[in-house]
This record gives sequence, structure tokens and C-alpha cells, in this order.
Amino acid sequence: MLGRRTLPALLALSLCLTTPARLQGQALGAPFRSWSSDSSRHWRTDTLSTRSHTGTGLLVGGVVGAVATTVFLAGFCSDPDTQCGADEVGRAVLFIAGPAALVGTLMGSLIRTKR
Repeated sequence: MLGRRTLPALLALSLCLTTPARLQGQALGAPFRSWSSDSSRHWRTDTLSTRSHTGTGLLVGGVVGAVATTVFLAGFCSDPDTQCGADEVGRAVLFIAGPAALVGTLMGSLIRTKR
């Protein structure tokens, strides 16, 4: 068993043994946007030329939500004891298709590709 003082000492020792040369192999992230020094004062987009896929995510999430809503309503309304009216369809769209489209939109906004 390691004592209370042994574990922090081992962690400190492992941090001291890690040299900057070992850290140089790590991947660098994309550069941040930088402010241009010209008189027009625009953000430079050449350092970070990517595009988001929010619209595509909304489309895919909406289609998945519509299919899930249709499958749910087909199974729910197939029972002869259940009456399916506009309120059931509206609730199904609100609670199934809406969140699916929202998740698709959020996922699409997180996906970035180069132009």
C-alpha cells in the first residue's frame, strides 16, 4: 500500500522527469484569429478558414426526428384502443423531432471543415 505522502511524491517525481523534449511531439491546435494591422481593421480569416455545418446538422437531425416520430406514431396509433389526434401528433413532434433536430444542429455546428 502506498502511504499518504508516497503518492504525491511519486506524482511530483513523474512531473519532474517529463522534459520539454518529450512534450514537443504533441499535436498543435489550429491558430487563433488575429487582428490585422491594416487600416480596415478586419479580422483575418486566412489563419482559420473553416466552415461550420450547422445547416447540414439541422437537416440530418430533422430527418432523423421525423423518421423517429413516424415510427413512434405508427406503433402508438396502431392500437385500436388508442385514439390519435392532433394533440398526440403535436406532442410527438415536440418531444421527439424537436430535440433530434436540436442535437443535429449542435453537432453540425461543432463539426468544422476546411474551405
